[in-house]
Amino acid sequence: MNNKTQAFTEALLDGDHGAAFSIVRDVRRENGRLALFQDLITPSMYTIGYKWEQGDITVAEEHLATGVCDFVLTQLEYELVSQSKQIDADPKALFFSMENEKHYLGLKMVSILFRERGWNVKFLQSDLPVELALEEASRWNPSVIGLSFSLSYRAEELSRYLEGFHKQSNGADILVGGRLVSKFDFSAIAAKTTFLKDLHELTAWFKTTERTGRDEANEQSNTTSVI
Repeated sequence: MNNKTQAFTEALLDGDHGAAFSIVRDVRRENGRLALFQDLITPSMYTIGYKWEQGDITVAEEHLATGVCDFVLTQLEYELVSQSKQIDADPKALFFSMENEKHYLGLKMVSILFRERGWNVKFLQSDLPVELALEEASRWNPSVIGLSFSLSYRAEELSRYLEGFHKQSNGADILVGGRLVSKFDFSAIAAKTTFLKDLHELTAWFKTTERTGRDEANEQSNTTSVI
């Protein structure tokens, strides 16, 4: 752990919003949001999670750190929110965590990166039952549906979400991330689903998707000109 990451971790555990945001602001001056998320915030939250698993910190301390980190992410998102699209503008991306999944910070970082690239984002946060998730997706009709998965014993439940979305989502891209996805291969759970191990894989997905979109636009333009 480098000095910046250690200092940020300590600020989170101390509940020091000012110190945590000051560190993030300093790093942000030199790096984009992706590097900030991947190299500072994610390692810090993994460290805190590990400390909790080992009994080195209490549940209360873990919750405090999560709250401070959430505050920092909200500050980083503010300037993007002020430029947000209208509620029904395309392209749309819908994000949430599965029922009984309390971890949402990683997914919040993903939603911010989508917003940074001009997407119309709805972030429904954590613990959303499958019926409500399907209802919202059907009503809003997003082009991307992203969900977080971090509890191994809920793999069968994940299948229910994915099957439901593939049946009714009109071809939406389904993205799944989370701590377990970075460690194990869940591709056998569902076809036509993209499992992202980290934010660098998300960047690769962006590049592929945007390139495909440009190619389709060029093809349509060429077809129009022939007609």
